[in-house]
Amino acid sequence: MINLFRLTSFRLIFIYTLLLVISICLITFYLYWSTARDLQNRADQDIVQESKMLVRVYQRGGVKELARVISQLSQIPNANLYALRNDKNDIVVGNFTDKDSLWNLERFDDNWVSFSSIRNSQSVNANLPLRKQFYRGKEFIVRGSYNLIIGRDVSNEIYLKERFLNTIISATLLILILGLFGGYILSRNILNRISAINKTSIEIMDGNLLQRLPVGPTNDELNQLSINLNNMLDRLNKLMTGMKDVSDNIAHDLRTPLNKIRTNLEVTLMSNPTTESYKNSVEEVIQDIDILINTFNSLLAISRVDSGSLSLDKERIDINSLIENIIDLWEPLAEEHKITLTNQSSQNIYLQGNMNLLSQALSNLIDNAIKYGPLENKISIGAKFEKENVILWVSDSGPGILEKDKERVLERFSRLDASRNTQGTGLGLSLVKSSIKFHKGTIQLLDSNPKGLIVKLKIPKGF
Repeated sequence: MINLFRLTSFRLIFIYTLLLVISICLITFYLYWSTARDLQNRADQDIVQESKMLVRVYQRGGVKELARVISQLSQIPNANLYALRNDKNDIVVGNFTDKDSLWNLERFDDNWVSFSSIRNSQSVNANLPLRKQFYRGKEFIVRGSYNLIIGRDVSNEIYLKERFLNTIISATLLILILGLFGGYILSRNILNRISAINKTSIEIMDGNLLQRLPVGPTNDELNQLSINLNNMLDRLNKLMTGMKDVSDNIAHDLRTPLNKIRTNLEVTLMSNPTTESYKNSVEEVIQDIDILINTFNSLLAISRVDSGSLSLDKERIDINSLIENIIDLWEPLAEEHKITLTNQSSQNIYLQGNMNLLSQALSNLIDNAIKYGPLENKISIGAKFEKENVILWVSDSGPGILEKDKERVLERFSRLDASRNTQGTGLGLSLVKSSIKFHKGTIQLLDSNPKGLIVKLKIPKGF
């Protein structure tokens, strides 16, 4: 048996229904009170006016005149009641004959009275079926021996109030029952959807990472949650796949220099080396170890930038000056390969960012262009404003990259077949991507005309 109050949806619907019922009760009971008050005030006003008129008659003509007027008024068919009694409780004149009911008057302040009676054949409303009648009026003592009651039949008002009250109670109970029933139906529907989500979640926790949460046709909160969780699972699956690929690439790319170090040391030990041979072997081992250290340093830098754990300062950077400094750094190596480095940057371009990351990114792009480009390659480094962004680019006249490989080369340890024989870690473009991501920018690989590659970096100038 399901405990409905454990369901958040049912509790919310129950609370909402309860508040709705309370609000309706408050409004309707106010209407009931104001209606009852208005009906009583109207009846009281009629009784007071009739009383004033009969008091004037009595003052003018005494008991005989009062009895004559009451006798005339009693012939008029209306809701007014008149009863003039003597000291024996006999009704001398009037339109009310149930004298026994007058023994049980309920008296209030200012001579107000109320009583009830069963309708009889002499009632002014004798054509109606017998039922209990209710009266309200004022009592007067006339010359000490006569008792005059001037009242009004308020049965319709009382029965109307009772019907109004019963209607309020019935409607309130009906709203409460329908609200709880509707809450139960909706909660069952939501519970079924949540159960499906929980079932799928258990399968995912058991290791089936390809399983996805069910998504219905409606665009409600649960569907939006399922969509977001599915996107998160896709992202996690992609990261885990990438982690596995990175692990495989690390094992593959580190095995070569480690095997080379081991082979070099074994050959040195097995031979009868001279001091010069020892020195050469140690130098080769140091070079291979440097490659490993650079690989791990690049991995560490990428991870720190991507995770945000690296605290990096931001400053106002003169882009043209930065490019000039980078060209000065790489120009000696470029001259060895007969490569031309050209600065195409516009003047007075400034960017708010981290100098070291941007310098490292541009240096990696120039290093790749020199390393994988042909002799007499032409490399251009430039910058310009484009709306609210700064565009940086590095272009060359090398072989370029096929369209299908442009996304893949930005991944860690990704190396194209043409560059397998060239020394490198496959982390250069990954580090560039992470640096641009830190600056909330984008990286784009474009074909150069007539040949070559353009790496376009788009960075908000005030990120």
